[in-house]
This record gives sequence, C-alpha cells and structure tokens, in this order.
Amino acid sequence: MPVALSTAELPLSAALPEEEAPLQEAPGGGEEAPRVVDLEQLVPVGGVFHISVLRLPPQAQDVGDWIMVELPDIGLEVYPYSPGKAEDGTQEAVQITLRLPDNVIYFKVPVLARWDPAGQWWRTDGISKITYEAEKKSITFSMGGFSTVALLQDAHLNLPYQAWELHPTGVDEGLFTITAVFATIQIQIKDNQCMLSLVVVEEEEVLSPITGKWMSPLALRAALKRAGVNIFPAEHSPKYVPVPRKGPLAEVRAYEQMALLAAAFAFAHSKWNGEAGPEQVVFKVSEDLTAGSAKGNHWSLLMFDGEKVQHLKLTETSEAFSEEVQEESEFHSTLYHMVKESASNEAMEKVERAGCMYDCVYQLLLATVLAYS
Repeated sequence: MPVALSTAELPLSAALPEEEAPLQEAPGGGEEAPRVVDLEQLVPVGGVFHISVLRLPPQAQDVGDWIMVELPDIGLEVYPYSPGKAEDGTQEAVQITLRLPDNVIYFKVPVLARWDPAGQWWRTDGISKITYEAEKKSITFSMGGFSTVALLQDAHLNLPYQAWELHPTGVDEGLFTITAVFATIQIQIKDNQCMLSLVVVEEEEVLSPITGKWMSPLALRAALKRAGVNIFPAEHSPKYVPVPRKGPLAEVRAYEQMALLAAAFAFAHSKWNGEAGPEQVVFKVSEDLTAGSAKGNHWSLLMFDGEKVQHLKLTETSEAFSEEVQEESEFHSTLYHMVKESASNEAMEKVERAGCMYDCVYQLLLATVLAYS
C-alpha cells in the first residue's frame, strides 16, 4: 500500500525545534490538552503535506492478445488504516520520510505540526522521533496514523534587522539592501516595480528560482514569505521582537520623504535609532550621484519626529547617544528642505525629474525598516 503525498499552500503556521515551539493550551486546559501552535508567531514554509494510505488500483492483466484493466468509477480509495499494538502494548507508530522543497529555506530546524480538523488548529503532539537532515533536505518522523502535516518556522527569526541601505543606481532606479539575522537581501527598484536580485545565507547565494523577476512590492513580499525569508513585521510582531516602539507619525512621514528623495540621496541604518525616543527616528543620509559616493564621512545623521528634522552632531562611532545639534545647522519641517540646504543643484534636479519610483520605494520602506532596526 503506497503512501500518497501531495502539497498545497496553506496560510497559517510555523516554528523552531519541537521542544522550543511556541505553543498555546487549547480551550478547556488540563493535562490532556493538545499542544496548539501559536499562529501569530509561526508561519508554514514549504506548503502542506497531505499524507494518506491508498488502496492499490486494479492491476493490468494479459488476456490473450489483450491487456485489460478494470477502471473503477470512484478513482483511488483511501485505505482505512488502523495502527496495531506493539509487543509492549503501546500503539505502533508509522515512520514517514518527507523530501522537502528546493525552493524554500529553513534557517533553523523546522517544527512539525499536524492538522486537527476537529479543533481547526495545528498541534505538535502525536509526532515523535523527528530527524531533520538539512543537507539531504529531508525530515523523518513517526506518527500514530496518517494526517496532514506542515513544517513550521518562526516568523520573526530574521528580526530585528542588523542594517539596511537604500541607494539610487540610475534614472528611477535604486538598490535596497537589508541585512537580517540570517540572510542578506538585495532588492532592485525600477520605476514602480522591484526585483529580488540577491539572497545570501552563510556566504552562499540561494533562492535562484525567485530572483531576477520584476514584480510589484506586494508580490515580492508574498514570494519571499513563501520561500521562508520573512523579513516583514506584522501588526502583532512587537509581542515577539524586543525593539523600542516608534510612533507612526515619524515613521510614515520619514518613508514618504525618503521615497521623494531616493532618486539622488542614499539612506541607511543608524545604531542610534533604538536609543532615540519613541516619537523620533534616526537614520543616515548622503547625496549619492555616483557609485560609492555615500560612504564613510559623507553620511549625515538626522533625527526626525514627523514635524521637525535636525542634523545631529554625533556619529556612528560616538560613545553615547546625544540630541546635540550640529553646529551652524538649522531645524527644518521636512527632510526635503533639510537636505536641500546643502545639496548640489544636480542632486535636486534629479529629485525634481524623478518619475514613478516613489511609490515602489515608499511601499518597501513601509513594509520594513525603521521600527525594526
């Protein structure tokens, strides 16, 4: 009796090694409560495996010069499997080995969960003797019967970001780089579309099936999540990622003005962003008209609260955070007017000529950086 496997994408579940999986006690409590997976923290990676035992269909027979086979009307039938008893009286387990998809990444040992149709939840009890072989991309485990299973991964294991940078690379073109905990992701921007150009994990380029394809920011987010590279915080993420909360006014207005200036200016992560108050964001900015011009001492450190921008005196190498303002600098109500004060005519002309890159840059920034860096 062959085991039939099929995969289908399901919208919920995930985690780490089984003993570390974030779980919830099902309603009712008690020692026998199933180990239910926390779906806000965890996401499925690699689809869902529907595992069943099927009856063998009628086999072909040679009858004279004919080859005959019975064609049942009902198609393949599920075999009603019941686990037997071992010699010690315990229920026998079925050992199953799954070959994992090549187009996804598991940054840590995935957690196995099985679907409970009665409770309408994923649960990790009833699965034992799990062996994960990363190089062979396979996982072996035992269950008391056949069920629908999924491999789960922590949705927040790549947060907070280690660094990020946004650079213009041409007319209405840019490069957005995010250095996360386990991966470095590079996204090219052109007009109102973006393209995953590079994903590096442990100095190795991965996910070639989804790189090099132009798509909308929304489609790119979906493609990365399906591949297991979830770098996008959700509304409930602050419960699981220990970063200072930032006020939406400062964040959203900063993204709007970064997107407006992205044709001629580079922006980057500052380690002081976490030290600033909840209503303030801190980031680096530099005029960037030629490749490599936004490096080293060319960066300026700005603090923005959504209504006022100031040029800070401290640098990334300063010993402590300070709101002391750079000498001879003035406050401005917008980032645009702040950078215009010292920008070249060429840079501001590029900003004025910029086309439809704004929306793509704004959506990518809004989905990611300042609150989690």
